[in-house]
Amino acid sequence: MNATTTQAAAIGAPLLLAELRHADHIIKVMLNALTTQQQARVGAKLEAAGVAGEGMTRHHERAAAIAAGAAALSSASTTGRMAAIAQQAGLIVISAQAVDGLLQGMPSTVGGAVPPALVRSVALMRGAAQSVIALASQGGAA
Repeated sequence: MNATTTQAAAIGAPLLLAELRHADHIIKVMLNALTTQQQARVGAKLEAAGVAGEGMTRHHERAAAIAAGAAALSSASTTGRMAAIAQQAGLIVISAQAVDGLLQGMPSTVGGAVPPALVRSVALMRGAAQSVIALASQGGAA
C-alpha cells in the first residue's frame, strides 16, 4: 500500500464507519416497520441472494465490523498523538542542548560561574524530555 492509498484509507475510514453505523440504524428502523410476513419475504430474498449471515440482517457481522473499525480508528488516533508528543519532546531536547551551549559560554562572557541549579534544571529538562520520547515510542506505556 503506497502513501497516497494509506492516506486515503485513513481519511475514508471514519466516513465508512459513520456510514456503517447509519446503515445499522436504518436496518433496525426498517425491521421495526415491517410486518412479520414482510420480514419473512425479505429474509427469503436475502437468503436466495446469498447475503444473509447469522441472521437476515447480518447484525452480528455488522456489529463486529463497527467495533473493529472503532478500535482501529482509536488506535490510529492514539498513535498520532504519541508521535506528536514525541516530536514536542524532541524539540525540548534540542532546546536543552542550545541552553547547554549558552551556559558553557556564560562564565567567560559574564565573568562569573554558572549557578549549579541552572545547569541541573537544564539537565532535568533534557532527561524528562528523553523519557517522554521513550514512553511515546512505546505507545505511552509506563
